[in-house]
Amino acid sequence: MQLRDIINQMIAQHLRAAQLTDLSVGTVISTSPLEISTNPAMAPLKACLLYLTEPVVEKKIPGTVACIENGETLPVEDGYTILNRGLEPGDAVLLLRVQRGQKYIVLSRIMEGG
Repeated sequence: MQLRDIINQMIAQHLRAAQLTDLSVGTVISTSPLEISTNPAMAPLKACLLYLTEPVVEKKIPGTVACIENGETLPVEDGYTILNRGLEPGDAVLLLRVQRGQKYIVLSRIMEGG
């Protein structure tokens, strides 16, 4: 084995060990407490390991304002117009694993049918 092969092997091992950022897809298992599964063979990710971004957090305004999005009226619940629903079990989400794989950023829901 040549020196360059040994160096390439060492670099590859280091990169695997560093667990650099990576995109992955997960499925919301539960919302209270929040748990997201990325691999059926592994335990789900718990809320303490997740950072939520604005697109996955519920947003609502008081009153029954007639808001239309994509030709459909936004839902009204308990006197609030729901501008953006929160995560629900079964939602597919796009995750960004941060370096060393200790935490994940929930970037957005993945919509079916594009």
